[in-house]
Amino acid sequence: MRIFIKLFLPCMLIMSISACNTSDILQSKVAEPQVYVIKPEAVGTAQVAFSSQLAIALPSASPGLDTDRIAVLRDGNHLDYYYGARWGVAAPRVIQAFVVSLLQSQQGFRNVVAENARVDADYLLEISLIDFQAEYINTNLPAIHVTLTANLVDVKQRKSSSLLRASAVVNAKDNRLGAVVNAFQSALQQASISLSEQITVSMGKYP
Repeated sequence: MRIFIKLFLPCMLIMSISACNTSDILQSKVAEPQVYVIKPEAVGTAQVAFSSQLAIALPSASPGLDTDRIAVLRDGNHLDYYYGARWGVAAPRVIQAFVVSLLQSQQGFRNVVAENARVDADYLLEISLIDFQAEYINTNLPAIHVTLTANLVDVKQRKSSSLLRASAVVNAKDNRLGAVVNAFQSALQQASISLSEQITVSMGKYP
């Protein structure tokens, strides 16, 4: 009996410790990140309409921006990210979806789709994401910087437009994530509308 007790008690102790460790793993105390999405506000229909189909390529991104984390630039060149916050998808896909939705609402083309939709488009818009970050410069309120460059490609004729560039800066009204995200949406809205206007001009130059 003494031998059984000596063997039984250490085994029970090991099982108890193991059970506690498993419980800790399953009951993680790490908070889930807040996920944010942005979408364009309603805009009027385009003054000029084209019978062509336009595809929007997945944008390329500057180093540090090809992520679903919300970027912050401090002290000029210190790239950081807001803690506990994410975009719904990586920033390039945020831009692609936003531009597609805005151009669709303007009804300036027969159809506007993301390039991966496998539609036989007449034109392809290639976008580079240069800026998509909050910047703190001698202030506690961030300024949101959005810069897009793009080329409009005539797929059939294999011709490309001159470089298009659209940018916007919007100051957040408060140093809270909700206000920062609203400023991101406003800045991207302004840049996308500017890009849309330049696309219309470029389209007019094609025969």
